Amino acid sequence: MRMVPDHLADMMIAHRQDIADFAAATIENLGFGIVIVEADSHKVVYLNQKALAMSGFSMDAILGQTCHHLLCPAEAGKCPISDLGQSVDNSERKMLCADASKLSIIKSVVSLKYKDKEYLIESLIDNSERKAMQNQLTHSNQYLQQEIQKRIETQDKIHHLAYHDHLTGLPNRLHFNDQLNHAVQQAIQSNHILAVMFLDLDIFKMVNDTMGHDAGDQLLKVVSERLVKTLRKTDIIARLGGDEFIILIDHAENIQEICGIAESILDSFRESFQLHGKECFLTTSIGIALYPDDGQDNETLLKNADIAMYRAKEKGKNQYVICSPVMKSSVTENMNLANDLYRAMERNELELYYQPQVSCSSNYIVGAEALLRWHHPELGTLSPSKFIPIAEQTGLIIPIGEWVLRSACTQNKRWHNAGYSKLRVGVNLSVKQFQNHTQLLRQVEDILKETGLAPEYLELELTESIAMKEKSHVAETLNILKNHGIRIAIDDFGMEYSSLSYLKHLPIDTIKIAMPFVQGIEVSNVDEAITKAVIVLAKSMGKGIIAEGVETESQMVFLTQRMCDEIQGFHYFKPMPVDQMEELLKKEKETCAASKCV
Repeated sequence: MRMVPDHLADMMIAHRQDIADFAAATIENLGFGIVIVEADSHKVVYLNQKALAMSGFSMDAILGQTCHHLLCPAEAGKCPISDLGQSVDNSERKMLCADASKLSIIKSVVSLKYKDKEYLIESLIDNSERKAMQNQLTHSNQYLQQEIQKRIETQDKIHHLAYHDHLTGLPNRLHFNDQLNHAVQQAIQSNHILAVMFLDLDIFKMVNDTMGHDAGDQLLKVVSERLVKTLRKTDIIARLGGDEFIILIDHAENIQEICGIAESILDSFRESFQLHGKECFLTTSIGIALYPDDGQDNETLLKNADIAMYRAKEKGKNQYVICSPVMKSSVTENMNLANDLYRAMERNELELYYQPQVSCSSNYIVGAEALLRWHHPELGTLSPSKFIPIAEQTGLIIPIGEWVLRSACTQNKRWHNAGYSKLRVGVNLSVKQFQNHTQLLRQVEDILKETGLAPEYLELELTESIAMKEKSHVAETLNILKNHGIRIAIDDFGMEYSSLSYLKHLPIDTIKIAMPFVQGIEVSNVDEAITKAVIVLAKSMGKGIIAEGVETESQMVFLTQRMCDEIQGFHYFKPMPVDQMEELLKKEKETCAASKCV
């Protein structure tokens, strides 16, 4: 037999003693009483401090006493463990205390042999403490349940805020996208029709501007409630923000049913809305995209519904429009053009053409209108009507407009330096340029200074719509330009507002008769009457008059006989590039020299 070295044996003995000391300390500090009793004699041989405190006896008074007399009312010979053979005793007992009172306890007893002697290990729990603990546990459970409920309610609120509009309580875009995605997946499986409607209120900005944002918010709430009442219970409506709403029409039988829902929405707006005791009338424009024709995913359906909504706005508002292939292709084409337009200037794809303006009295060229052309690498040469609206929408009209102004002034100065007749050049201004009138004034001043062109040889053309829509600052801007010696012309006169008031208050030098009236000469008595009236009006006010779009000899004769000042149109010249314009000016210079004209 292998012997354990002495130093290891000493370590093992010390370790066992440490464990014994630790066990004794643990028993002494337990939160319940521990009593050790000899199984055969039922004499108490040990109590921990908790058991001693519960009994109220001193250690000397209780050691050696029979446990029946103190801890268990069972008669001698009827101990559940030692006498009756039970393995464990869990029962409610009465513990006799030093003050003669009886403490209700829960006693648990197990049997344990130690050195061939059997002992009973009794644990004593104060029943009142147990009940107090149970009550505390019950209270803790109730508190915990309340906290859990509060957390659930808070999470529900957070979830609601994340998926709903804070103002109207309607679902927001995030929630709508989830619902739409689910509906699309179902539609794929069942092959049924669904529609997305994009709604935009037509004059909501006016309500905000005139009645305030609080009234606007209240209106949005009322509109939301009315829309919910109008729609079917299966339909889903969400607010995107501002005055925009989107609606999901699911499980529609046919397109006619979808159109019927759109008409019901429009009808619901016929009744006035009440705001702060006042009636407010409102309309809405609706764009409709259908699955699967107008898209098979959320993004495409929403985009095409938005496209259709803008078309409804363009058609006069207060109506619905269903998306069509033509709309989608037009938007795609415009998007591609917008992307290409960003690079057009740096790639030198833009060019100015010039259309001469001819004096009716001398038949000589006295001016030219600068007309922009875009030489697209794939689509060929594009006219301004094709890309200027895109330039205005994207803001590119500002740098393009500056380029046109600088190029026209530079070229005109070159013609002057070359000895050609000192004609004026006309440059069209957009509404966007006038909106930033401070920048416009600075650009004009800088460009004239850079090019050296005399101000009287620059004529800035603006439409009637600019004169009226931007009238808050247009008069001031035009007066500043006029004071610099620059000429001002009203283009397409008679096509829009034709208000005589702005002719009175604005420093206008020239009125340009709109092309449709000129081309109505010898076709429509009304057009002839309007043309004559405009000429008389301009003459009486001391304004110059130019007729645009003159294409025939009869039109030219009619205008000349009525004392029109100048003619611009295909009858004389089409718009032409710089080199052709120079050839024309050169020939005219030679003709003038031969006839010794002044």
